[in-house]
Amino acid sequence: MSKSEGSHSSDREAIKPLDRWLRFAPEIRTRYDREQGGARVVALRNAIYVGVALYNAYNLTSIVLLPDIVWLSVGLRVLLVTPTSLALAWSIGRFSPDRREQLVLGALVCAYLIPVFLFWLTDEPLGAFTFGEFSLTLIFGNMLLPLRFRHAVMFTCAAFVVTSAAILAKSDLEATLRFAFAVQLATACVFSLYANYRIERRRCEDYLSRLGARLEAEAAEAARKQFQDLSRTDMLTGLPNRRLLDERMKDWFADDRPAAVLMIDIDHFKLFNDMLGHPAGDDCLRCVGAVFAAMATGPDLVCARFGGEEFTLAIRDAGELEAARLARGLVQAIESLAIAHPGRADGVGVVTVSVGVAFKPHGKAVSWADVFADADRALYQAKRRGRNCFVLDHRVAEHRASSS
Repeated sequence: MSKSEGSHSSDREAIKPLDRWLRFAPEIRTRYDREQGGARVVALRNAIYVGVALYNAYNLTSIVLLPDIVWLSVGLRVLLVTPTSLALAWSIGRFSPDRREQLVLGALVCAYLIPVFLFWLTDEPLGAFTFGEFSLTLIFGNMLLPLRFRHAVMFTCAAFVVTSAAILAKSDLEATLRFAFAVQLATACVFSLYANYRIERRRCEDYLSRLGARLEAEAAEAARKQFQDLSRTDMLTGLPNRRLLDERMKDWFADDRPAAVLMIDIDHFKLFNDMLGHPAGDDCLRCVGAVFAAMATGPDLVCARFGGEEFTLAIRDAGELEAARLARGLVQAIESLAIAHPGRADGVGVVTVSVGVAFKPHGKAVSWADVFADADRALYQAKRRGRNCFVLDHRVAEHRASSS
């Protein structure tokens, strides 16, 4: 299994059911925060702006319902809650996802405590009518923001406890009114929390569904690319095969950039197979291919197994000096492997290669087939001149690894 395929498989396995608090698995949660964090910040900011505006609208009702403490009500809302909320909205994108949600929860609880305090403090006969604000605040936190489900549970429980305490502690309330307020409070808590659960569950399940579909598509694409790569890869050496080489050269020879093409042949390879057998021949090809792969790094250098014991290496933007240096390095690197070759009659005793080099000039229209033919001709010149060397096309200079 390829690394990418294994990664996609791991991601699919990480899509686990939500826990009781509607939380993702850690891997999915990290991914969700990375993908959706920006949108969450924008949504929270907009909700905070709306909430602040509505929250301050109750300053108008305080004039009618809370005349005895109206300035306290206005002061707490305008001078405390409003600037704190706006500061939170401005800075909320600077915090981590967990810290961000915790701050929103804390700010909402504090904002809720103020009207509860005013409800308990006022002695006005109409002050009890401010009770309706509590239900709207619950709906705002659990449905408009909305808080994450576990935070919604915390907020709702805190609101229920604090408001119940205020109802019980307010001495001027009649028993029937206490009962009515208690029922209204419980109903608002259950209603808003259930709505939050449904909203949050749908959000999480929709994301998991989209993520699962995306990962399946990515896995299919990875499998397609893997199959495509296999069709362009020599299975023995792991190098690109001739198909990929032809595709790459078609692109290279369509522009004006110069290039050098090296045709490489393992010397006396048939004798090597005859003496040591094809398994040893395959091992030899793998070792030679590994050397070529190590040297052919970067987007402007490609090495492919052309067929049999022949390889092709092409490099872009290379002049004669750079191509000669590369060819010499190839010859020396293969000889330094010291792979025993008992079938040779020339006394060398190890596997070597011969290299022919041809060039695609800068700005000149030439075909890949013509340059390949030039490189092949130079290769056979290297063979005739004794092997274990390289020859540049149309030049008589010959360089042996042993003479460097």
